[in-house]
Amino acid sequence: MAIPMTGKRPIQFTDLMKVDRISAPDIHPGGRFAAFVSSEHDHIENKTCSTVKLLDLHTGEERDLTPGDHKDSSPRWSPDGKLLSFVSDRKDGGQIWVLPFEEGGEAYQITEGDGGASQLIWAPDNRRMAFSRLVIVSPHFDGDVKDIPEDGKGSIVLARTYGLINEKSSARLEDSLLYRHWDHWRDMKRSHVFIVDIGSKKMKDVTPGDADVPPISLGGSQDIVFSPEGDEIAYVKNPDDVVAVSTNNSVFIQELDGIEPVDDPVRISMNDAVDLEPRYSPDGKYLSYLGAEKPMYEADRLRIKLYDRATKITKVPTEEFDRSPSEYIWNNKGDIILFTAADRGSMSLYGMDVEDGYITQYTSGIFQKDLRLHPDGRILLTREDSTRPADIHLMSLDKGKIPDLINGPEGEVVFDQNVEKITDHGSIFKEGIYMNPLERFWYTGSDNDQVNGFLLKPPNFDPSKRYPLLFIIHGGPQSAFFDHFHYRWNSQLFASPGYVVVEINPRGSIGYGQEFTDQISGDWGGRCYEDLIKGLDHVLDNFDFIDRDRIAAAGASFGGFMVNWIAGHSDRFNVLISHDGIFNQEAMSYMTEELWFDIWEHGGMPHEGHDIFLKYSPHMHVQNFRTPMLVIQGEMDFRCPVSEGVSLFTALQVMKVPSKFLYFPDEGHWVLKPANSHVWYTSILDFIKEHI
Repeated sequence: MAIPMTGKRPIQFTDLMKVDRISAPDIHPGGRFAAFVSSEHDHIENKTCSTVKLLDLHTGEERDLTPGDHKDSSPRWSPDGKLLSFVSDRKDGGQIWVLPFEEGGEAYQITEGDGGASQLIWAPDNRRMAFSRLVIVSPHFDGDVKDIPEDGKGSIVLARTYGLINEKSSARLEDSLLYRHWDHWRDMKRSHVFIVDIGSKKMKDVTPGDADVPPISLGGSQDIVFSPEGDEIAYVKNPDDVVAVSTNNSVFIQELDGIEPVDDPVRISMNDAVDLEPRYSPDGKYLSYLGAEKPMYEADRLRIKLYDRATKITKVPTEEFDRSPSEYIWNNKGDIILFTAADRGSMSLYGMDVEDGYITQYTSGIFQKDLRLHPDGRILLTREDSTRPADIHLMSLDKGKIPDLINGPEGEVVFDQNVEKITDHGSIFKEGIYMNPLERFWYTGSDNDQVNGFLLKPPNFDPSKRYPLLFIIHGGPQSAFFDHFHYRWNSQLFASPGYVVVEINPRGSIGYGQEFTDQISGDWGGRCYEDLIKGLDHVLDNFDFIDRDRIAAAGASFGGFMVNWIAGHSDRFNVLISHDGIFNQEAMSYMTEELWFDIWEHGGMPHEGHDIFLKYSPHMHVQNFRTPMLVIQGEMDFRCPVSEGVSLFTALQVMKVPSKFLYFPDEGHWVLKPANSHVWYTSILDFIKEHI
């Protein structure tokens, strides 16, 4: 019997554009208020605006603090609560502004000049701030921002790097790696930490030199922090000469006298693996950070590490905990570190006792992020799921439980604390739009291991009918699907035409133990592919409402690679969608920019191990291509470069396979512009509909 929609309709792309998207909450030291960023996206005008809002945590009332047609971000309260700083593009682009909160008045600009501002942090004295901005490190640049040509006009890199040759030329001349990254050319720019005096507006670059602080990649959300005394900062930097082949992000400390650095910085994390997110304990005894152990491996498990500032000894209390902390905060007493970690398709909350390292699990089966500590000990965080965009919540911690690290249905129990929802942005879909929740399932994959997946039924689901299947494969590969509200790959929007959506977390996914994650490396077309195909078999055998004769598969990045691999190894799909997917492993390894990734995943570069690149390269199986495919590629994608998409489409056309090439000249690895996102969703759904 059909289940009526009771007047509701499926979600549409325009509905995604109506969401006020919450991010970057920060609690006022007094505890009553919080500031956060609300972003609005307009696909008609093709623009994004963001506003800093004030939230009354007692009443839930909101009001704009920075209204206007511009982008404001990164709100940060001064320690005394009298000022609110934020970054705005309203004048000179990417500058720090300060809003008097207690006394009232208009916001005023603190910084000026080229390079923007990010990762703002206040000093305890309320008089200084640290932040990161881009500077030019060319020996031919004297620091005068008036001498910088506008991007796209004049010989940018030639002028900055080798002196002005011909201002009419648009040429670039490079002499070292890493000269471009993800979606932009670096143009001899490096991120440096600056200290600014709020009163005088004087600034000082405290990390000069040819290195990025914070690092160009694999960093955290806040990699610059002041000590409780304010006479020291800790920051993250990769000290290696060629960062394209290094993951050696390290924690440094720098003594300060006001805005002036004192002596040379001291490196406190000494291995060559990834370190990030330094935090001082409230009493200043420890400097904590997240650290990995395996150099060159960006997806190694992170541990919480504690550096004793007096003894200079580092201990690792989470060494035996088989989950990787994502973000963390100290509690007010300084005896507990609270952190989130990917956990079987959720983002669970844990607490670690600093003294004995004992770990308590506070939630499971729930997705949450943006941890902030309230003065009264509660935790402010955002929560979301596949049917609700993010809202701000306050959590009071009660009793926890022993961490449940079992992979399988027997270990999957929803466990929560006392939580109060403060905002109500997620209710935008409560009236008028029909959405089903994600349903979790487990099955036996390769090596007889348990594998987790999600299934989403279409709106107005009727169990007596049979529905086409859209099988989505995540990127990474060391990533995962979560039960959260995703804007770029929104499962509800993909289900809206009447499709069952299935998302599998196969070998390589995070949140299922480090061994499960590690087993993707060097085996891209092996156990992971087997996990996916067995997942397909499982849903076809166990859900009678799926039409096994109408199946689509889609994926991006590694997911795009897997779609390309499927094209050469399976005829079970009616249509394929490959977004920025790897086609020729060998060629891609010399075209990409973060070389450490391929070196780890394939055991070296192609000239060091030719066969492993060819073993799992889709371009070696073009002769088997038969399935209609939509190829999507961004010109500015330097991670999985445009040559991969062009080559793939050419191969499909040569093989006379029905195919289309959706090309974005102004997008990188992700389609971010609202108008392009509209075209992206429409093109994918139209192509699927055409072939199933």
